[in-house]
Amino acid sequence: MNDKPEHILFLKWMILTGLIIFSLIIAWEQDIIAMLFAVDKSRISWAITLIYILVTIHCAYRIYTMSLQTNLSMQVEKLIKKEKNITVSVGEDETVIINSTTKLPACFMSEYIGDIYYRNQTSNKQNDDSASVDLIEVYESRLKGPQEIGWFVSDMMLKMGLLGTIIGFIFMLGSVANIADFDVSSMQKILKNMSTGMGTALYTTLIGLIGSVLSALQYHMLDRHADELIEMIRHLTQVHVLSKIEQ
Repeated sequence: MNDKPEHILFLKWMILTGLIIFSLIIAWEQDIIAMLFAVDKSRISWAITLIYILVTIHCAYRIYTMSLQTNLSMQVEKLIKKEKNITVSVGEDETVIINSTTKLPACFMSEYIGDIYYRNQTSNKQNDDSASVDLIEVYESRLKGPQEIGWFVSDMMLKMGLLGTIIGFIFMLGSVANIADFDVSSMQKILKNMSTGMGTALYTTLIGLIGSVLSALQYHMLDRHADELIEMIRHLTQVHVLSKIEQ
């Protein structure tokens, strides 16, 4: 991970967002977006669009936060690896200090090292392995926890698209049930209402699928990067820190 540029996750997200915006511009130029909202009489497409915008804002915040945590963790890794001998202590302000002089940047990795230091002051060696597993699971939950609402919303957008499909078919059946006489003018009205109902069904399903897939893709990027950060923290502490603290 050291060879990667800073804010690599945020840069990947910016590329993905740029491609999405470019696709939206093309769709706008072809009047696809205007036709979508005009045909959808249920207004579910508006709701899905608003939810997707909120999801994107949440993803942008989480991705920047995760990317910043990775950069700070890389700084901690460089500081620790360049030292031949390491002693770890924690200051009064909870700042993690190595070799009594170097303060580590405040980040998840520094907090984890500080927690290991406190654990080793009080725990027995027989419980060290299980304690390490429990501790890393706590940090994994802290990294991945905020994404859980995103997965729920992504699934909800898909369900809203299916709801629009049902509403569209109801519109189609309603247009037939309200006609008493089948003449030319009434048939034209039926076909018009049926096309509107079919358009509602298809377009809401389409936007629900697109919103769900794009949201899931962003949250998958977050979860995958969280796994990489946890692996980075675990490797550094097990190989370069833990044995020194135990000594």
